[in-house]
Amino acid sequence: MKVKKIFVPLLISVMLIALTACGSSSDPGGEEQVSTEADLPVSYELAADAQTRADDAYAFIAELKDAASAYDANAAKYSYTLNCHDPADSAVGEFLYAWSDAVLAATNGDVFIEVGVSNAFSAGGTMATLDDMKNGLIDFDFTLPCYFKGYMPYTLAIQNPALKIKNSTAGASAMWELYKNNTDVQAEYADDGETLFVWANNPSPLSYKGSAELSKISEVKGNIRANNGPAQMFVEQVGASVYSCPIGEVYTNVSTGVINYLVTDWHAVKSFSLYDSGVLDHYIDTNIGSSAYTLMANTDSWAAIEANGYADAIKSVSGDYFLNWIGIWEQYEIDARETATANGGDIYAPSGALAAELDAAYTAVATDWIAQTGGNAQAVYDQAASLVEKYNALYN
Repeated sequence: MKVKKIFVPLLISVMLIALTACGSSSDPGGEEQVSTEADLPVSYELAADAQTRADDAYAFIAELKDAASAYDANAAKYSYTLNCHDPADSAVGEFLYAWSDAVLAATNGDVFIEVGVSNAFSAGGTMATLDDMKNGLIDFDFTLPCYFKGYMPYTLAIQNPALKIKNSTAGASAMWELYKNNTDVQAEYADDGETLFVWANNPSPLSYKGSAELSKISEVKGNIRANNGPAQMFVEQVGASVYSCPIGEVYTNVSTGVINYLVTDWHAVKSFSLYDSGVLDHYIDTNIGSSAYTLMANTDSWAAIEANGYADAIKSVSGDYFLNWIGIWEQYEIDARETATANGGDIYAPSGALAAELDAAYTAVATDWIAQTGGNAQAVYDQAASLVEKYNALYN
């Protein structure tokens, strides 16, 4: 498989550091470990404005691609599979391709992560990918806890609309810090494999096909497609019907009127061309929910990676390092908004009675989510709210 190329018109200048990694075998009786070094771009300070964050992310990715170009992925000693439910031309696809480049460079070409976009490595579809990873059918998995009802409930705190996450950088920064500092959230991942990153995507507007802007929440009726957790609780709160279907079927179902309203993020609006003329006419500029994403490794696959000396190298380009290119999502939102408007879409902020009623619904969802989740949900929610407030103030 050829690694996807990303072309960037302008590269930022970054300092290069040497990261030390050890190379050997995914074979239980592996070879003697050999010390290697690779030059990779270092972290930079995330900019306050969205466009600069997007530009910086793509420049950083170009630096990674340049570092990875010194190696032949097909000649790597060891290859692993990573399943991705989104298409190649998506923020998730670009994000994971960048990580594959980073891993290849950090291990001096010894380890190649093959990214299978559009569920290429999980025949059962998106809902089965987590089990496939846990059962060893795939080595790494990108998934969303909200795809599995009742799974990782504390993680879904980040998806509460009352948090009012402004953008993907604020949401991702808050989610990753929540994971790192909250033992209840960490415990949800303990038995599933090695967790390499937990983050959040773009805000999700309430979008629909129709001829008029809404003035009050009672006008929201019919079927609404939304992810599990707080987003679906919002649908129930406003008295509409939850309609579930794979993201790949949303375009047709909205176009034909099967779905009346849609709760999905700006990244998906772009990735699945939901901004096409005649699909969605209006976008209420609010955030019904920023979904939590996770990247995890199969336990046995990661044990082999550790045994063969590559774990430190891979971790050095995971975790905090991922925040360097979280701005990819910013560009997708910028593009989605511009294209939706160009295609005749109406993006409007809620006001008057609609704004007040939405706020009341968001508060009710948070209250219900805390009660239904139980345990330490209140403390997790409070910490999530504090982190979102912190990062909303930093990133416009």
